Amino acid sequence: MTALIHPADPKAMARVLRADVHDRYGVELTHSQCLEIVAHQLGAGSWNVLAARLRDAVGPEADGAPTAPAAAAPPAAATDGFPWGGAATTIPVLRIFSVAAATQFYVDFLGFRLDFGGPAGGPGTAFYGQVTRCTTTLHLTEQPYDPRPGATTHVWMSGLDALRAELDERRTTVPVWGPAVWVPDLEQAPWGARTLTLADPFGNTLRLTEPDDPAERAGLPVWSTG
Repeated sequence: MTALIHPADPKAMARVLRADVHDRYGVELTHSQCLEIVAHQLGAGSWNVLAARLRDAVGPEADGAPTAPAAAAPPAAATDGFPWGGAATTIPVLRIFSVAAATQFYVDFLGFRLDFGGPAGGPGTAFYGQVTRCTTTLHLTEQPYDPRPGATTHVWMSGLDALRAELDERRTTVPVWGPAVWVPDLEQAPWGARTLTLADPFGNTLRLTEPDDPAERAGLPVWSTG
């Protein structure tokens, strides 16, 4: 059994990421590229920023990769990127049929960051990639033997009104729908939450949900702009 890797050991996370992406999807990433992806997953803008934060937390001897699981103390909250207490452990894989349409919807419109992506088995093969916004990470694939279209991903978050306003303003410049189509209204769910339901161009659905209880919202990520 493979030993669990603590999120405070980003170099080990990068090594596992590189091996998994290569073995599963035939995509060759450099160790530096994987370090940048892990840094983004842990809430830092770049590997250099993450390494500096870790040195501040555990001292210069860490060299950006502390070995003691409890060495790095997490901050109280994070609003853009993964909390330091951990990274995403569940990543939905969504089927797409057009890289251009997927990029327009997820990156240009919804504001996800493209972490990596390309032909899974070399030139001319199906696309496989990863997008992230705040603490939500999705894998997008053209490979027919991965997921079937029509999946629904439920995301718990805070700041839903601001997000809807952001998307409604962006729809006029990113034509994912017709010019007369508005971003859907928020719906009140019977379990004490409001939901914004968005369909991508391939039949997949995102349910962005914010609980009514302020105490519950306080512990959820905010999809901040940028």
